[in-house]
Amino acid sequence: MPNRDFEGNAVKSIRKSAAIFLFLIFLSVYGAASDQILLKNAKIYTMGEMRILENGMILIKDGKIEKIGPDIPAPSGVQVFDLVGKTVIPGMVCASSSLFLENHDLQYSGEEKPDTNVLEGLNYLDLHIPQVLKRGVTTVYISPVSFRFIGGLGAVVKVISGENGKIQVLQENAALNFRLERLQDKKTSNVLRLTQYHKIRGLFKQAVEYRNEWAEYTGKLERYEDEKKKLEEKEKAKQKEPQKPKKDEAKEILILAMDNKIPVRFIVHRPDAILQALQLGKEFGLSVILERGEEWPQLLHELAEASVSLLSNPLLDYRSYLLPGGTKGYPAGYFQVKETDLFYSDKESVRGRDPGQESWGKLTDSKIRFALVPPDRFPLSAGFMRIYAAFLSSHGVSPEFALGAVTSEAAKILGVADRVGSLEEGKDADLVVLDGEALDSLSKVEMVFVDGTMAWEKK
Repeated sequence: MPNRDFEGNAVKSIRKSAAIFLFLIFLSVYGAASDQILLKNAKIYTMGEMRILENGMILIKDGKIEKIGPDIPAPSGVQVFDLVGKTVIPGMVCASSSLFLENHDLQYSGEEKPDTNVLEGLNYLDLHIPQVLKRGVTTVYISPVSFRFIGGLGAVVKVISGENGKIQVLQENAALNFRLERLQDKKTSNVLRLTQYHKIRGLFKQAVEYRNEWAEYTGKLERYEDEKKKLEEKEKAKQKEPQKPKKDEAKEILILAMDNKIPVRFIVHRPDAILQALQLGKEFGLSVILERGEEWPQLLHELAEASVSLLSNPLLDYRSYLLPGGTKGYPAGYFQVKETDLFYSDKESVRGRDPGQESWGKLTDSKIRFALVPPDRFPLSAGFMRIYAAFLSSHGVSPEFALGAVTSEAAKILGVADRVGSLEEGKDADLVVLDGEALDSLSKVEMVFVDGTMAWEKK
């Protein structure tokens, strides 16, 4: 007699396997399409070769921009967003931020070393993160401690938590940070700036000696190995191997900077400090990024000749906007303070000063790569990049240049333009949907996509 229970279980198993097989086939055919997103009928600022698409479309697949153009056929099962009357821009890039850092980290006065890595001390639960993200900023450079003359290594990350709450790092060791102007009792001086300059120069000279020491050791070791092959066994024992130098991680980082594998960011303000940064770059072959640099218009020719990058903001020129006083680190007119509280505590008039529209206009035609940074160190300030770009556009630069200062140009300076900063095929699908023009301060963010996933939507 056949075992009917066995036969019945076998049939059920076969049917179950067949059902699973068919389901997997269904997923393979339709699953990928259901994960695709099509944005259509939007005005798209690509910030790439296509520039502006008046009635454009973007197809997103697997977190990347699959296609972008004026007419894209809709794949089967794709999720469609009809964005008539809307504007799409790349996810904005903040080139200097204290996001993910605790407040006391910004004033940490511990050991100052070039190999201090900001990624080792991040706060992944920073409450400012969703506030910055919903304003359309999707990528930030996290600056190390700004009050030390050696800040250490910064990093470029996405403004969203990934798996297990970890952050998505786009560029580790994105820059080595130095401060050429240190404050003492809220003031700076020529002597203080010169002292900082010589300290930094001394570090690089030590790194040069360290590199020469290792080069000499490598040469001796090669000669030792060559001679060893030619000698008899008894003579080999008499040969003394060259002594290996001790590894120094801090000097290794400085050597990477001198080899142009890590750019060097100098926080500078006055003309003499800017010139000192340029001198360091020339002497040691550094790829120089100047941050803040309020007095850059006086040295426009020198900056262009040195092929440096500039990270600044019209709002950093506090003397142009004081009503009558604004403390350093805050947009002008927000706080009433004494003149001695100003970074610039000289006696020049602060009223009726030309805010420098002519100078900013000249920046557009120069060879200087430029990106906007917040005028202060508050984490939430990273969320106002579009407002800063709108303000910059009123200073004699084109709207496209201003928008590039918070998207494509910022990404190029940070070394992540292969993934973010512009809307082009193959790049990360980080983008922002606005209900109006890109640099209209009244336009509101409606949706933010990060890696093709809607990270925020206006309710």
